[in-house]
Amino acid sequence: KTALPQTIMLGETRSNLLGLTLNPLNRELSCGGSSGGEGSLIAMKGSIFGLGTDIGGSVRFPCASNGIYGLKPSDGRIPYGLAKNSFDGQESVASVIGSMTRSLSNIHFVFKLILETKPWLVDPKVHNIPWRNDLFEESQNKKLCFGVIQFDQQVHISPPVQRAMNIAIQALEQAGHQIIEWDTTDHPEGIDMLVKMFQADGGKDVQKALDLSGEPLIQGAFVGTSETEISVYENWQLNSARTKYAIKYLEKWNKTKEITSTGRPIDGIISPIYALPTYPHYFDLSVGYTGIANLLQLSAVILPVTRVDLQLDQITDEYRNIKTTNKLDKAAKDAYKNPEIFENCMVGLQVICRRLEDEKAIGMTMILEEAIKLYNTKNN
Repeated sequence: KTALPQTIMLGETRSNLLGLTLNPLNRELSCGGSSGGEGSLIAMKGSIFGLGTDIGGSVRFPCASNGIYGLKPSDGRIPYGLAKNSFDGQESVASVIGSMTRSLSNIHFVFKLILETKPWLVDPKVHNIPWRNDLFEESQNKKLCFGVIQFDQQVHISPPVQRAMNIAIQALEQAGHQIIEWDTTDHPEGIDMLVKMFQADGGKDVQKALDLSGEPLIQGAFVGTSETEISVYENWQLNSARTKYAIKYLEKWNKTKEITSTGRPIDGIISPIYALPTYPHYFDLSVGYTGIANLLQLSAVILPVTRVDLQLDQITDEYRNIKTTNKLDKAAKDAYKNPEIFENCMVGLQVICRRLEDEKAIGMTMILEEAIKLYNTKNN
């Protein structure tokens, strides 16, 4: 068991009991959260692989922050069992267990190994879906089309994250694949729904646990208050709105076949995990790049793409002239005023596929990683 933040609803691993868990690549910056202890341990080669939980990015933030690989599966693939968590009984947006490791081959191996145990026989929430090799191989040896997200309509990405996106785009195009921009104009609507689901109980679940000892709530915990509490009926309406949103998202995805050169809809989406490679301690974090995959239970795989380069990742005029539109955007831009702070940090991205397409997401991430290796060989 590795360190978690109090509430398990924080993008940083911090608690009254253990204090801050540090990033082994740069101790002045966050190791991510909520699964940051596991991410930090794996980055230090203290473990071959580990398991984390993800309800808004809690596997993906630590993987990106610590320069490791991860899988955020769709709900119902990896057993949750009786693992302890906050928000017990909250079913509007499922928390999932995902794997974290130092190689993509281990992501493939661990996920397949778990499914070979037939976890649906012991966990009623797991779907009876064995490892599907045909879905894994679907992305191999053919031209693919990737959608790319370069702005979530809320927080602008920093120069090193933009460079990582450029590397991914150019590497895939060099390998013969197609890239199209993914429309994110509806993403703020989805994130707003997600936040309302997180805070629907008014913070009662967390407060009940804190009352047992009188422990104070830590700063920045992402929990509700009396102002955010909603009724059961309002929660039903929220769930209904989410379903309608999911249908529209599927329609948008399917419609891309009209503009791809493959004659198929896009195979997946490449996206940042956050606007920065990682972030300072006590940072006001946005889930804009991660949360849609939780709301819609899309499959996502995380991979490190590059390392912050102080010569290549200085502030550009374009970035300097960005007009921030909200406090989260301003916080991210202010955090990158001194690029030297991020020296030695890795920059990770995620490959997102449709719901329950975890095998395909792993296969497509392998395609991306191989393309990046070839690109780096040719351009370095």
